[in-house]
Amino acid sequence: MLFTNLVQANLKTRVLGKQIEYYTRLESTNSEAWELIKVGCDNGTVIITDNQFLGKGRGNRDWSASPNKSLTFSIVLSPNINSKFSNWISIISSLAIQKALTSFSTKVELKYPNDIMIGQKKLGGILCETKVSEKKVNHAVIGIGINVNETIEDFDISIQNTATSLHINSNNFYQRERILAETLNQFENIIDQFPNNIDLIKLNWEQACNHLNKLVTFHNNNKIIKGIFKSLSSSGNAILEINGDRKEYFTGEII
Repeated sequence: MLFTNLVQANLKTRVLGKQIEYYTRLESTNSEAWELIKVGCDNGTVIITDNQFLGKGRGNRDWSASPNKSLTFSIVLSPNINSKFSNWISIISSLAIQKALTSFSTKVELKYPNDIMIGQKKLGGILCETKVSEKKVNHAVIGIGINVNETIEDFDISIQNTATSLHINSNNFYQRERILAETLNQFENIIDQFPNNIDLIKLNWEQACNHLNKLVTFHNNNKIIKGIFKSLSSSGNAILEINGDRKEYFTGEII
């Protein structure tokens, strides 16, 4: 069981995590977050469960999580930012996780747009959903899944060669509450200055990226594209160099 009082005891935030909605079992923290938004919840509310059994990743892919071993939570934001910056929300989320885990002596790398990696294996992922009105992001729900204390046997056999956890990486066990709190601390620290700190976010993200200036395979809509991943645009979009030309992609992911 995750203890919300331990999370809040380790918070240094003004807004994020001041309200935590904890569930022992839940289909999806993102879905629950949108329900809470409908009835009215505070900016910075965190929804977390010990057992998410119908979690989703990008492209409606399933996200499986081991009960009481992983971190599965969502953050509710009312960012009121221009919709052209919406891709930065996922970038900021991944950077916050990277910085948080660094404080636990774990080096992770980032894969565009939302994968948290240790080497070539996936540690976690992010699903960011937004509602836009009049070119403003009124609400954002950021769903985050991090494999924390799983052993290899906890993963389905189909992903045992591609997934990892903090425990598998270090042979240590971790307090999930402290990891969640530090992620929220880092997230608020970064987003408080957004969008004025885009250049610094971009630099920090590039330093943690595991495919910068490398040939990548990029899935954009229904097309598979190969190119050199060069950077992020001012809107947080991927910039690929293809046959000497640089192209910007608003949607897509590295596969």
